[in-house]
Amino acid sequence: MIAAGYAVVSFMLIIYVVLDGRNFGAGMLHWLVAKTPGERRQVIAAVGPLWPWHEVWLVGFGGTLFAIFPRLLASAFAGYYLALFLILWSLILRGVSLEVVGHIENRLWQSYWEFHFFLSSFLLAILFGAAAAISSAAFRSMPREISRWHSLRISERPAMWGCSTGTRYPLHSWPRSCWRRTVRPISR
Repeated sequence: MIAAGYAVVSFMLIIYVVLDGRNFGAGMLHWLVAKTPGERRQVIAAVGPLWPWHEVWLVGFGGTLFAIFPRLLASAFAGYYLALFLILWSLILRGVSLEVVGHIENRLWQSYWEFHFFLSSFLLAILFGAAAAISSAAFRSMPREISRWHSLRISERPAMWGCSTGTRYPLHSWPRSCWRRTVRPISR
């Protein structure tokens, strides 16, 4: 039963990281690569309709973790209290910025929320990466008998694939000038 619980929780977390990693990459790149307001609007439009669906996997992961492994969740909240609240506020700020950026046709309003979309995507990528690194190091340092049964081993490969997809996927829906600015530094 424990192995099935680990499999379900791991599956939900990996799906979230892969799907939302694309949005993190788009959020980080749109402020640096898309120079005109029209290009930035197209990048946000590419992410816009999909981001709430990806957040459902994170909510499902949290609920499943609470139902199956309440002690693991309690120790994670106790140990990573500040980081988890930074993640929570970054998720809220990213969702709000995606929803309200187009409500008022004022350049100052739009640039403010576009910057917050960039900042929250950047912070989420850093915080999730740090959490994966710290958890991985902590689980490797446990005695073998404990870590075999009481740790949630998550590979870093899905996280890396999700973030690399995040930097490549939006290029298909971005304008040609924005795409050239992104590809040119990579191909050198």
